[in-house]
Amino acid sequence: MTKIRSYQGNPQKNSPALGATLAFLGVNGLLALLHGSQGCSSFIRLQLSRHFREPIPLNSTALLEDSAIFGGWEHLKKGIAVAADKYKPQIIGVLSTGLTETFGDDMVSALSSLRSERTDLLDLPVVLAGTPDYIGSMQEGYQRTVESLLTTLAVNSEIDEVVSGNYRDELGSKTMTQGEDIPALALLPGCHLTPGDVDELKEIVTLFGYHPITIPDLSISLDGHAELEAAPLVQGGTPLEDFRRLAKCKACFSFGLSMEKAGEFLKRTYAIPHTNFPSLTGLSATDSFILTLARTAGKPIPAKLLRQRDRLLDTMVDFHDQLGKLKVAVALEVDLLYSLASCLVEMGSEITLALAASQSGIHKFSLPVPIEVGDLEDLEEGAQTGKLIIANSNGRQAAELLKIPHLRAGLPVFDRVGYPQKRWIGYEGTQQFLFDALNSQS
Repeated sequence: MTKIRSYQGNPQKNSPALGATLAFLGVNGLLALLHGSQGCSSFIRLQLSRHFREPIPLNSTALLEDSAIFGGWEHLKKGIAVAADKYKPQIIGVLSTGLTETFGDDMVSALSSLRSERTDLLDLPVVLAGTPDYIGSMQEGYQRTVESLLTTLAVNSEIDEVVSGNYRDELGSKTMTQGEDIPALALLPGCHLTPGDVDELKEIVTLFGYHPITIPDLSISLDGHAELEAAPLVQGGTPLEDFRRLAKCKACFSFGLSMEKAGEFLKRTYAIPHTNFPSLTGLSATDSFILTLARTAGKPIPAKLLRQRDRLLDTMVDFHDQLGKLKVAVALEVDLLYSLASCLVEMGSEITLALAASQSGIHKFSLPVPIEVGDLEDLEEGAQTGKLIIANSNGRQAAELLKIPHLRAGLPVFDRVGYPQKRWIGYEGTQQFLFDALNSQS
């Protein structure tokens, strides 16, 4: 970057509360309750609705000006009680905001007080996630919420037996008969994976004979399927029973460095092997995942995946000369930035600028250029020598100003259709990403 500024003129970061909402939207039957003002929840709904083109079920304790002085402790108790009585959710997920965290509202004591007054709510799972705006960006809020989901719903709960009865696997290719066990595998996708990516992940795991337990699972809640009517509860996503089956999983795979801590928690709690994959985009990254999966399953790699790999290799050979000359500026959340940038580096592209939305974990990643924290004004200043910008839809102003092609990635993407269904991971997703990077030039 050319100069140091003491302000963010055009931020690229999203609210951690938005990331928390995204994680909660991957849990079936959950009611998400934002402890903050009505405006905070409205803005999050707007951002996510524009991105997914779906109604977003997010409720609010609707704090007003007096709450900034006297606190919202009683508001939170009332909000949880009203939500439980009116909507009958299986789970309530509460996320905090900068307003309530700065004041110091104690969500744990509020919940404890409510349960002492309402003993009928003792058995209702309530997940508390602290996500003030000053902890980072969307990725940090999502990470904290996944960890809260696991610590609240997976620990000290009754463990069901592994799936039995009439269960149809994710691909619909066979039906398991009564009493036949299906080995389970825990998957922890980061917030950088689209619903299409999560669906691809589950398909790959199923090819090796596993039942994937995905936490959270956006592939069946925000995948763009038709609902008869909007509902205040999450429709689709990880069922509560799957949290209780985690102890029976053969292994746990987490995706994105931000999910490593959650995977290590499951490893400590249930003594199941855990492997973290910082990226699933690119030949080497996908090979690492597929080989690890094959070793874990003790099975050969399916012919379908080998065929996909052959197609990717052919694409890399056909277009290595064009991709090898490409100069790219990337501005994204950290995990997605590394996934896409490392794939391009593998192809010989030059990363001229790598701007992350937050500090979290940037020292753990290795790219030819240092990853810096910056906003979209920094993108305007630092991308002038590039031939391609990869950023969310808010990067379009910099791209138009610099007359540089712009490939949309991340969140929000509101000026291109079909983004939630796009796949960026695995052999097929990597191939499509390389095609998109090349086609952006024309």
